Amino acid sequence: MRYIKLSDAVEIKFCSVSPARMKIQQEKTKWLSCSNFIADNNIVGEPTLTNFVPDESFAIHPEDIIIKRITPGYVNYITDIADDLYAGNNLIILTAHDGIDAKYLAMILNDKISLISESSSIGAVMKSLSRPDLEKIKIPLLPYEKQKMLGEVWFLNIELKKMKNRLSELECIKSNYELTQ
Repeated sequence: MRYIKLSDAVEIKFCSVSPARMKIQQEKTKWLSCSNFIADNNIVGEPTLTNFVPDESFAIHPEDIIIKRITPGYVNYITDIADDLYAGNNLIILTAHDGIDAKYLAMILNDKISLISESSSIGAVMKSLSRPDLEKIKIPLLPYEKQKMLGEVWFLNIELKKMKNRLSELECIKSNYELTQ
């Protein structure tokens, strides 16, 4: 099987918002922070609003993969996202190159990310990812149709898990409602 380095499969953007170096504007900019990204491709909470002029390369788009730079335990594959949302500090945006399926890439990275951050953070108090460690991750290069199929199966498994969790929540609400009647 042929492998390629992650740096050959994606564009990697390490996001760093430094108020001292940013210009101010009238309109508000919406930033997502590490706390907005939770497991299973979920985005929670409200974005932070500032008057900083955003770096357009930090804009988040569908099919981007977001990784927390500090204590990464999973990746977030972006399906739908509002326009004009930007990645804040300590987030990494990966955008797949042509010929690489983003869901497949997210599946591979989701499986490896914890181990990579542990091995790259020897002696560090908090696990983190550096650009060199991220760039050298080896990705199995399968034919595009196989990538697409595997990525879709991974994605649908996560969606099924989310639906089962929601069903369980609703059953709990129903039970509680029936008890009060």
